[in-house]
Amino acid sequence: MLKTVFISAIASIACAFALFAGAASATGYLNRGTEVVDVAAPLAQDIAGDCVVQTRWVQSGGKMIQVERPVCY
Repeated sequence: MLKTVFISAIASIACAFALFAGAASATGYLNRGTEVVDVAAPLAQDIAGDCVVQTRWVQSGGKMIQVERPVCY
């Protein structure tokens, strides 16, 4: 009887760990996030119009990251 309880306890712990690992893998929780690089592109003098830095948030691997790019009108 005690042997059965011990084996079922070990099995339930292993199942809980497998469930956590599967959920973490599916959501990207265990993956290292990409670094947000601050883009400071030199703007050419021959471009006519105004230049601004456009910022937007995108989802990558379950995490929100900020992407910046220069836009000239």
